[in-house]
Amino acid sequence: MKNRTIRFRFFIWLALHTLIIFTLIASALTIFDLIEYLEHPALLEEELEELIVLGVVMAVLFPTGLVGAWFIAKLLLRPWNAMVVQAEHISAGCLTNRIEVENPNDEVGRLATTLNKTFDSYQKLLDRLHRFSYDASHQLRNPLAAIQANSEVCLKYPRTEEEYRTVIGTILEDTDRLKRTVDQLLLLARAASGALRCSQSEVDLRQIAEDVVREGQIIGETRNISVELNVGLEPFLLVGVPDLLREALVNLMDNALKYSPDGGRIQIGLSKTPAGFTRMTVADSGPGLPPERKLSVFRPFERSPGSGKESVGLGLAIVADICEAHAGRFGVDDHPGGGCCFWIELPPSV
Repeated sequence: MKNRTIRFRFFIWLALHTLIIFTLIASALTIFDLIEYLEHPALLEEELEELIVLGVVMAVLFPTGLVGAWFIAKLLLRPWNAMVVQAEHISAGCLTNRIEVENPNDEVGRLATTLNKTFDSYQKLLDRLHRFSYDASHQLRNPLAAIQANSEVCLKYPRTEEEYRTVIGTILEDTDRLKRTVDQLLLLARAASGALRCSQSEVDLRQIAEDVVREGQIIGETRNISVELNVGLEPFLLVGVPDLLREALVNLMDNALKYSPDGGRIQIGLSKTPAGFTRMTVADSGPGLPPERKLSVFRPFERSPGSGKESVGLGLAIVADICEAHAGRFGVDDHPGGGCCFWIELPPSV
């Protein structure tokens, strides 16, 4: 029975029920005729004729019932068969199609809705994988091409020691940029894969924020950018991966320093939401973002004009994946004083 189709099994079920019903009816009529015979022995021949007629009728009706059961099974399973055909068509490569849902409230409609949601998630994953693979290969190719070109030019003609030092220094810069890109790609892949749950522990975000602010103040001094921390004395405890949460805040800080003008101001805040989430904000005094870029800015390799050669467009994408790995939320708003206010909201535990 394991290899039988649902239609065949349903047909067997209907056939057995039909056989049982016919048997019960025949048994009841036979018992009734037997009682009539015991009460009126003279009616034996008439009772036998009725039993013969009953047997003929049963012999005709039972095959008819089997044929009816086969077509009833086909009729009842028609929506399921249509859904299977559509699902096979989608899985064959037509990922933009979806299963038609005639009645979302019955069993077939609920299953079709669930399958459509699964196909939606699968398509988003494939789209992200394709884009990530293309962009990653492009970002890795650029520093490799620069290293190869500088090496070939350096070896083409004899050069002075100072010229060799300059070329080697450029190669080292490209190598460092390549290493940073690879490290960020690996971190992005680990965060998105959910393989970091074993590294979770209790984290005090207040302590992390204080450390990041101190580092930001040192960098900001060179451009007269003030970096401030707005937080109370209470700890902000949650369960997460300390290194990842620090990486997320560092990336937001680096982004704010990158786009804040000389003499600007960066504010980092920690607070609690009514739902019990811990909210981290990083507000800068940069040029801000147009509304259409507030959603795309968290995508991998999205870079704003003026981000510079050292930027590969992975910082905010890593923030987004770290946040999602901690079952949190993220976004960006306009800052009342100008610039952007990036925010992260994290639950007490994942």
